[in-house]
Amino acid sequence: MNHEKVIYWIDLNRFDLKPDKSTWLEMSDTLSEYGFYVYVLTGYGHKRYSSKLKSFQVNCFRAWDIGWIFRTSLLLNIAIWLFKNGSKNDIYILHPDSLYIAPFLRLLGRPHIHLDVRTLPVNIDNFKRKVDRLLFWKLPMTLFGRLAKSYSFITEPLKNSVETEFSRKYTSYIIWESGVNTDFFTRTPKNVLPSNKFKLFYHGSIAKNRGINLVVNAMKSLPSKYKKQICFVIVGGGPGLADIKKIVTQESMSEYIEIKGMIPYDKIPQEIATADCCICPLPDREEWNVSSPLKVFEYMASGKPLILTPILAHKNILTDQDFVVWSKGDQVEDFVGAIKYAFDSREFLETAAKIAPDFVRTKYDWLCQGKKLANYLNSIF
Repeated sequence: MNHEKVIYWIDLNRFDLKPDKSTWLEMSDTLSEYGFYVYVLTGYGHKRYSSKLKSFQVNCFRAWDIGWIFRTSLLLNIAIWLFKNGSKNDIYILHPDSLYIAPFLRLLGRPHIHLDVRTLPVNIDNFKRKVDRLLFWKLPMTLFGRLAKSYSFITEPLKNSVETEFSRKYTSYIIWESGVNTDFFTRTPKNVLPSNKFKLFYHGSIAKNRGINLVVNAMKSLPSKYKKQICFVIVGGGPGLADIKKIVTQESMSEYIEIKGMIPYDKIPQEIATADCCICPLPDREEWNVSSPLKVFEYMASGKPLILTPILAHKNILTDQDFVVWSKGDQVEDFVGAIKYAFDSREFLETAAKIAPDFVRTKYDWLCQGKKLANYLNSIF
């Protein structure tokens, strides 16, 4: 396929260790259908990531894996590569932490800069994170945010929050939310064996501010008759994984909590297929209320019942659907009640969730999100 436009999408992360790769992989693949060829320029922790798809490229660069130096050295290596390979007609998608490269691009006569904001800084509770917020959020957004020619945000509330913090108004922008490859997740997986336990499932980043530890404590607090019949399966990695493993070991909870760690994206649908109910326990925090919960879309595309906290991000997607169990809040006792209800109502919820794939397909498929971004970029550049 001949592509008229090239996109360089900079992501200053260890791509092989990212729980969420689907946003970059699925959007890059979708953008190729609208005449773009995407280079995802990123880093790696253990080994370079290699995509099986030929419609785009993931280029992983070396970086000094030392604290703040990682992103700085990674961005420097990417800048050198772009100096040799980029051109003035290409489009450069930056996140706030990579805005330091914007003046460099402008000096090289490459004005097609697009700023994409996916989230707010989280966990601003110690000195290191405060410095991180200053260096990779506050300073670049203040100094170089205006160098972008176009903008996108994951939700309207996030755009409003950024406008308030930086005292500016965005007139040219697009909202593209998280999404899901509905065909990929509705495809019947092979070798799915039945379980004699009710399987509660979570996959994604594991950190205290995501509520996973509260679900683990809720499992410990369940009456024994529920513990014997329910297993909580956790897939993913993150800074909170070690603490979760420690609790499970110390409290002898391995009979009803299974930790699988990181699993490749293409294996996730099969993991979800074995679940009876999926949970997204995000607490009531600003960074989650302005987000778009990707995992919820993947669970719905798989036709699974959900346990959700009543935060704004969840309420913006779902209201009174029968396949959703709403917890009363985001505390341990709230999850205990929700898990008990999901188990007691499992047959009803399983039937109700059969409509979930059609519900999510109409608005939240990656094809819809990619089309919005592609049309916008074509209109601007």
